[in-house]
Amino acid sequence: MRKTLILSFLLLVTEICFAQVDSVSSNGFYIPKNIKECIQQLDIVFTKKAKDKFKQLDEDGLKSLNGTMITNEWLENDSTRLNKYFYQLGIDDYQKIDYLILKSYHSKLNNTAFDFYKECELYKNEMYSLNLEKENQYKIDIVADSIDGVYIPADIHDCFTELNRLLNDSTKLMIREKNTAFDLSEYHMGIGRWMRNNWRLWGGSRLQTYFINKNVKHPDNISGIILFAYSNYLKGENIDIDKIIEKARLEEENFIKNNPPLKSTVKFKASKPSKKYRRFLRTRIIDNFEDQEY
Repeated sequence: MRKTLILSFLLLVTEICFAQVDSVSSNGFYIPKNIKECIQQLDIVFTKKAKDKFKQLDEDGLKSLNGTMITNEWLENDSTRLNKYFYQLGIDDYQKIDYLILKSYHSKLNNTAFDFYKECELYKNEMYSLNLEKENQYKIDIVADSIDGVYIPADIHDCFTELNRLLNDSTKLMIREKNTAFDLSEYHMGIGRWMRNNWRLWGGSRLQTYFINKNVKHPDNISGIILFAYSNYLKGENIDIDKIIEKARLEEENFIKNNPPLKSTVKFKASKPSKKYRRFLRTRIIDNFEDQEY
């Protein structure tokens, strides 16, 4: 019985603490639980001067106010109850959330119609359409032989053919003389970056899919393996891409093992709020919002 009471007490304390974190910002501001409470809190925080100025803003002016100080407090992390409220409505973009809050308050002050929930639904549908469009484009790109006018190799041997065409003889000679993947790292930001960007190793292509199917997923690793394999190819060696991938992986593991990361001696201080933000934290009011740089 005693254990049950203790457990119940601990659960109650945990629930209370979580509720406080969820409903109060780290600077002690009450966090609204819905759009109605957002409007109520803005009515408290905005002075008459700020309200009069806010009422005169047009649509562009409202959008340029993204980042109003009080909303920073309400949306300071993903676990605040206001963020959760918007997530349930299908809105996960900070700027859009900020705009919807300000637009709702602006309509209230001007006594104009604004259907908050309809606007949320329109945005959610728009995002769904955009994501669907991206998915469809991705499906096209991962089988296309060219993207934006650039030929995309189908496999490692096709990469060799393209590199033979693209590189001059002196560059090929320098690559051939390298013996390890580490030696080839000097090309990471040159040829390597060109391959990652133009062969769409970040955004989806048939070459990226080829390597993903071989369990090589990061574009940096893919471009490194291509160069390592190309160096071996230029030496006249038989190319077994699976063995090369394994060899590159072991070389990377040995390098990391023998070269542990240096311990940083630099201590970074948390950035301090600007003078304007500190004044807001002290006064708890918004009297002017002409410059939101803080």
